[in-house]
Amino acid sequence: MRLFNPDTIILHHSLTKDGPTVNWQAIRRYHVYDLGWTEIGYNYGIELIGTGYEILLGRFEGTIGAHTIGHNTHSIGICFIGNFDKDSPDMAQWNTGVELCANIALRCHISVENIKGHNHYAPYKTCPGKRFDVDLFRNDVGALLI
Repeated sequence: MRLFNPDTIILHHSLTKDGPTVNWQAIRRYHVYDLGWTEIGYNYGIELIGTGYEILLGRFEGTIGAHTIGHNTHSIGICFIGNFDKDSPDMAQWNTGVELCANIALRCHISVENIKGHNHYAPYKTCPGKRFDVDLFRNDVGALLI
């Protein structure tokens, strides 16, 4: 049983350079201790850990997130660790995100058209980054769903 039925996946970036330290825990600490939230705002994160990209759990999928004002009650938030205003996503990170989104889309019956960038809902932001092509990302997810 799901606590809510998401119909959208919203993509974010951390605006931080991915490096040798795990940023996911720093984001969690910021959300919980600085902002006073109950948990990290995103449902998932994708970060370089060692030599490969890993999918990190934030809020459980059935739990309403805190990642996009006005849209948390019907969406799943995924944060790609990196600053995609400066750099393009690494292909391994991109592909990990594509596979994750295809899996979520299948399980939750979310159409590819409902995979959006955070900037779709907050046009004053560049999130998931100027160098993150959401249309191309959707196409890649759609190719896995055929």
